[in-house]
Amino acid sequence: MPHAWGYGDEPATRALPADVQAEVTAIAEHLSKVGDPSPALTCDKAVENARWGVETMLEVAGKNLRSGYLSQADHDAAAPQLKALLAVLTTDDCAAATGERRAFYQCMSSDYNHVYACGKAHPFDP
Repeated sequence: MPHAWGYGDEPATRALPADVQAEVTAIAEHLSKVGDPSPALTCDKAVENARWGVETMLEVAGKNLRSGYLSQADHDAAAPQLKALLAVLTTDDCAAATGERRAFYQCMSSDYNHVYACGKAHPFDP
């Protein structure tokens, strides 16, 4: 019989097997590093890459939430920030960007860079 979770009760998240967790950690470490540090700024490519990366992160977070590998609280803490970033990623924003925001878009102009790595290297408030 299914359990009805009460208010404030949340099932424990599922743990990954040790070998899978090691792979996840290695992938996350790889994605957190900028692979191409100085591509030419190309706003169309940068926005396409950045939006794809954020949309993928939101999809994976939703799947992990539904599968029990991500808690509702962790999902609720991360999703609004990703959605806020997605809302500002436009070619007009890129064209007008300066400072770290411009550096982020320049970083995202390379297909070899992940949005997480570029965001970590060039943080800005959406």
